Amino acid sequence: MSDDAFAKAWRATAVKQGVTLGALAGDAFAATLASASLALPGGATLTERDVNECLRGWLAGAGAMLATDHVELRRWLVDLKLVERDGYGRAYRRATPPAAMAAAVAAMAAIDPVATAADARASHARERTERRARHEARGSEP
Repeated sequence: MSDDAFAKAWRATAVKQGVTLGALAGDAFAATLASASLALPGGATLTERDVNECLRGWLAGAGAMLATDHVELRRWLVDLKLVERDGYGRAYRRATPPAAMAAAVAAMAAIDPVATAADARASHARERTERRARHEARGSEP
């Protein structure tokens, strides 16, 4: 899988609205969860409260297309072994990604998923505005 495939899937997913994690597949799923994992600082041990705060912030920004909450997202990240949790659920840390997710995490880290999502959304909004203006211009022609 190329880094470009994950970046392309991330850009396409970022402009959507109301997406559930279960509805994502392939590169879009991997890129989205990889991006969410990068919202947690690497190398730091975090409390559940810290993790929740990071994920809420990510969902309000780069992950705004998702129709989920920070708790479900945290569970996905732990289940996919992108985030490690101690046996008591008190200490969390971003994990070394498992082989199945390593390429997606590396690709997302290389492109800055927050900036890429913002750029994709701005480009999408501009394109919609331009299409609408062309459509309205055609409607006013005799």
